[in-house]
Formats: sequence, structure tokens, C-alpha cells
Amino acid sequence: MAAWDIYQQTFALSLASNALGAKKAPLADLQNAIESAVPNWIRKGASQGLKGYEVVWGPTVWKHTLDGDANTGPDNTWYIANNKAAVFPDGTFNTYVIAIAGTASSFGWTDEDFQVGRVVDINQFAKNFSVYPSPDQSPNDAANSYIAFGTAIGVHTLLNTVAPATAKSPGTTIVSILSSIPSGSRVIFTGHSLGGALSPTAALVLQLSKGLSNVYTYPTAGATPGNLNFVKLFASKNPPSTPGSKVWQAWNRNVYNTLDVVPQAWSIDKKTFPNQNLHHVPTMWGTLPSGLANALAGLIFVAVGMVNPSNIKYIPLPGQTFTSTLPSIPQNFDEWKQVAHTEHVPAYMTALGVNPDGFVAGKSALSVLPEKTLDELIVSYPFLELLGRFPVQIQQASQDLATGGAATEADPVGR
Repeated sequence: MAAWDIYQQTFALSLASNALGAKKAPLADLQNAIESAVPNWIRKGASQGLKGYEVVWGPTVWKHTLDGDANTGPDNTWYIANNKAAVFPDGTFNTYVIAIAGTASSFGWTDEDFQVGRVVDINQFAKNFSVYPSPDQSPNDAANSYIAFGTAIGVHTLLNTVAPATAKSPGTTIVSILSSIPSGSRVIFTGHSLGGALSPTAALVLQLSKGLSNVYTYPTAGATPGNLNFVKLFASKNPPSTPGSKVWQAWNRNVYNTLDVVPQAWSIDKKTFPNQNLHHVPTMWGTLPSGLANALAGLIFVAVGMVNPSNIKYIPLPGQTFTSTLPSIPQNFDEWKQVAHTEHVPAYMTALGVNPDGFVAGKSALSVLPEKTLDELIVSYPFLELLGRFPVQIQQASQDLATGGAATEADPVGR
């Protein structure tokens, strides 16, 4: 088997930040587990391309107010790895990879992703990102570059949280580390799922605020962070690269599976983006049974209702797509959730040829932590978390949409 190229190495490091994604435990136990899991991950993957990488900051786990809660996973997990001789297509460079985990708890989607109804001017936020972000009370979509309030919350956490005493570079932030790296070093921001939205946004904030240079981003399966002006601003600092011989060999593009529900959020414009918007979700795998289709219609109606108060149009970042094997049509919601998980995580491992099961062993610190059930895991993905928070509203919307009731008349989009 050929060694992984720089894109696969980056994705493998991104996956390492997600090692706790299926786990639930108090913060101290999660932190202890990730501190051994990530270096072990890198060590076991050395023969496949991770040789030379070393953790230089973190890893750090953050949970909101439920530090001692044993029934939830981390809200954010991130770290920095350094390789003094990472091989790129155009040469060998000292490289720092900032790997940001995707959602692993309901807080990640409700407060960092479902906070899409309010927005933050990224230029204003970047001027003082140490201050908790404030939503714009009167957004001007045409004039300003906006990100979702929840995305700003996540970036604020990533840039201001210090590494704990037991991690690498304790007491420092990733900002302080990146401010002292050798001149000419390359910096890669990567993340999957929620990390696929946070990583390019964090990169842009540091480019605007600190003049961070030689930046590359490699988001995968990311939801849409902001509006058109944000996309233009991001592209001006991070021009999308021309893909290599493999579709996933591209920088500054959201690499995503066309059968994955997560990148469908948060655009609701099915005319401009017919294959990447919330309304596309019920039909993206084919024609569903009517009961399941109605349930999803209600779910999406509620999700769209959360987007509309933003007063902006969410525009996807430039994408680079692949299509996994078309699944069998799910016949019920349990089957739908299983397919959604498969298309959101394992499908990427298959497409990029990076499967941690092939090299990650001896996960003792992880193995003692309780595993999430599929239902607990799936609600950490977008849309589905709403099922736990708004079941009555979703059921009512499903019924109304099926019968042509009030929800159909109230729906401002999709017709």
C-alpha cells in the first residue's frame, strides 16, 4: 500500500481529533484519554504516512457547563501537530496541522451549529476575538461578511482556551503557538463535520487578525459557515486550489460526499444550489416511503425556521465532491439514521483510503470509556439533534405538511 499523501495525512490527523466522538465521560476522563489516544494514533500510522508528526499543543477537550457529566462527550477537541519535513506536491516544508474535531455532543450542534438564526460580522469579530462574540442586531447581507453566531462561538472557544496542565504546551493557546512558529512554515487547518465549518473560519479569523500566512485549509463534510461575502473574503485569502488526480486532492475547498446530509446545511436556496441545500435531504438517496419522507419534511421545516431569522442567505464554500456507493433506500427512520452516519463518516474513510481501524491499536485509555449508542451518536449530527429538542414541533410540522395545513402555508422557501 502506498504511503498517504499530504491530503490523506491531513485527513488522518483530523480523524485523530475525533477519537472521542463515540465516547461519553466526565471531562477529566475524556482529557486523559485523548492525551494518549492522539500520539498513539500518530505512532500507529507512521508506516502509512504519519511518520514525523508530533503533537506540540494539546490535545485539549472542552465541555460547556457539564464538566462532570458522564453521559455526554466533548463539545470541542483540538490539537496542533508539527512535521518539520512534510512533503507537498511542490516541495518539503515545516508544517503545523491544527486538527479540530467534529461534533460529539448536542451542545456542538445546538450552540455552535444550530445558532444559525443570528449572525456575527467576521471582520468585527476578528478585531478582538478574545471577546465573546455579539450577534449583529441589524444584519446587512449585501454589505457585510457574516458567519453564524454559533460558528463564532466555536471559534472563540478554539482560539482562547489554554491547553491543560497535562497536555503539550500547557497554559498556552493555539494563537500563541502559531505566533511563534518559524518563518516560512506552512499551516493547515482541518476538521470534519462541525470541524469542517470551524476550521476554515478559524483560519480566516487569524489571517485577518494576526496576518497568519502560508495557510492551507482542508475541511471535510462541513456545514455552511456564512454568507456570500464571507465566501468571497475566505476565497480572497485562501484561493481554492486546482484538484489533483484524485478529487480529494484540493486545498481550500469543502471536500464532501454528495450523499452526506451534513454539507446540505445551512443553505435553503434550492434554485441556486439544487444539490446542496436543506430541501435536498429527503430525496438525495432516492424516493423514500411516504411516512419517512413526511417525518423528514417536518424536520427540515423546523431547521429552515431556525435559519430564516438570520436575514442572510447562507452560501456554501467552494466544494470538492465525491459520491459514495448509493445506499439501499431506508424504509424507516432507524434505517435512515444508520445510512446518515455511514455517509457522514465511514464513506470518507473509504473514499480517501484512510481507515483508522487498520492501524490504531492498543487504545486502552479509550477502551475503558463508555460507548455512545447509535441514537446518541447520530444526534450529534445536524438536523437529527432537533429530534430530541423539538419532537412536538417536528411531528406537528410533519402532519401539517402531509395534509396541506398551516406549516405548508408558513413555509417561506422551497416552492
